[in-house]
Amino acid sequence: VGKDLCGRFGEMNLKFYDEDQKKVRYKFGFYSLLIMTALLLVYIAIPDDRVGGISYQNAIMIIIMTTSLFFLVNVVYRHAFFDQYTRRPFWSNVFFLAMAGLQAQQAYQLYQLGMDLPETINTVEFVMLHGLQVALHLSIPLTYGVRTFVDWLSAKEQNTEETGQSS
Repeated sequence: VGKDLCGRFGEMNLKFYDEDQKKVRYKFGFYSLLIMTALLLVYIAIPDDRVGGISYQNAIMIIIMTTSLFFLVNVVYRHAFFDQYTRRPFWSNVFFLAMAGLQAQQAYQLYQLGMDLPETINTVEFVMLHGLQVALHLSIPLTYGVRTFVDWLSAKEQNTEETGQSS
């Protein structure tokens, strides 16, 4: 029964992706799981005085966000993020850019409020958490833009080679 439910759940979420996209998503999902496990084991092995005063909950969040960033960048770059119905992801990228801007603005306001507290905040922890949140939102449109530019350059180079061979 469990295998049947997992199979249905996996197919339900990935039904709009072609087979190559599914392979890329599974591959980097597995790599992300391995990286997360390795980072958690390293974190557990490090003595508490060596982690810079970062709380346990925030350290786990940083590990999860770092792993998510790895997954997102690889999946977006390999054309496996947007499904077959979102071939023009302009509005998705606009949304993620807007969210990154809002997250950066919120982080700035929270930092200013935190500096006025009698007990100061851990700046390293704050910057890591909020910086990774902004990076997660920025990673999708930036990676998509880089991939689009790389594809454009390779198409241009291929056209130049075809033109050179035909003359």
